[in-house]
Amino acid sequence: MATGDFIVLEESSSQGGRGGRLYNVAAGTLIYAGEPVQIRAVGNVVVEPSLTSTPVVSGTAGVEGLFVGIATTNSTNTASAAGSVYVIPTNSDITYLGNPDVAATWDTQAEYDALVGKRVLLKNSVTVSATPTSGTYTVLASDSASNGVSVQAMNILEHPGKVAIAFRKGTSNLL
Repeated sequence: MATGDFIVLEESSSQGGRGGRLYNVAAGTLIYAGEPVQIRAVGNVVVEPSLTSTPVVSGTAGVEGLFVGIATTNSTNTASAAGSVYVIPTNSDITYLGNPDVAATWDTQAEYDALVGKRVLLKNSVTVSATPTSGTYTVLASDSASNGVSVQAMNILEHPGKVAIAFRKGTSNLL
């Protein structure tokens, strides 16, 4: 996984401050600040780095309520000991910047604007158990009604090589 795959671009919440919830992490794979986090199965008590092609909105068979949010800290677990991590729960009032999966799909303002409002997914380019690498998570460009990420408007000259996203309501494990 990689530190800072997603960073906050802006926040429109009137409540101010993002904070984070504390979650347990099993021994094994670390979670880095800025990474998407999920629960593997409903009822699990630990979180992990998100798998590829997440999040989806609630009501999608078999995956309801598995996405948690974006880690704000590095997890404290090790290969042999459990730990914890703070996570910003999904919130449609927060816009994040992420990397596109295929840069050429988003590299002109016209191409980018054609994708604004599309419902997309995040891609994890390594397995959850893999060695940490730079730029693990990227934003895909295919639209589907059950996809949990919404592409937000942005001037690509202000943030070259980035995609502005917000998590759709219905992606949270807290629903």
